[in-house]
Amino acid sequence: MTEPAVYVMEKMAHGFRRMGRDAGAGFYEYEDDGSASLWSGLKAFERRATKLPAEDIRDRLLFMPALEAFRCLDEGVIGSLADADAALASLGILPAGAGGSSTFIDRMGTRAFVERAQALAERYGERFRPPARLIDLASRGQTLAPQSEALGKAVPSDAARSTGPADNAGS
Repeated sequence: MTEPAVYVMEKMAHGFRRMGRDAGAGFYEYEDDGSASLWSGLKAFERRATKLPAEDIRDRLLFMPALEAFRCLDEGVIGSLADADAALASLGILPAGAGGSSTFIDRMGTRAFVERAQALAERYGERFRPPARLIDLASRGQTLAPQSEALGKAVPSDAARSTGPADNAGS
């Protein structure tokens, strides 16, 4: 049982002396005719609405799949980020046109992605903390390149990439 659930159960039983239906009072008010309605005292457990910046909401939703995909690659759960991207796309988790986890990270820039993930971790918890290997890649200016995904490696972001036959002239 989660910590908040334990708190509610303890508060109901010990704080409000509402031990459940058998004791005549719990989450519901029980009428003589057998009908029940939610106990009005439950309002004590309502959370205040939190106003979050739209950018934080967007990033929380986009960063989690990318971070988890990288963690799975890092831990050997999957063989490539392409495997994760295919699974996320089939589940409808990746937004159309996102291009997958590695593309999302590379478009943003590994360093910028890590910095934003660390800011999210400070604000919203450890689940946004980037893995050490991703931090290392960012510090070395490397990106996640599709051709190296199957090996779980990264290449320098400034690595020369062939754009056509002319690039190979003189080879």
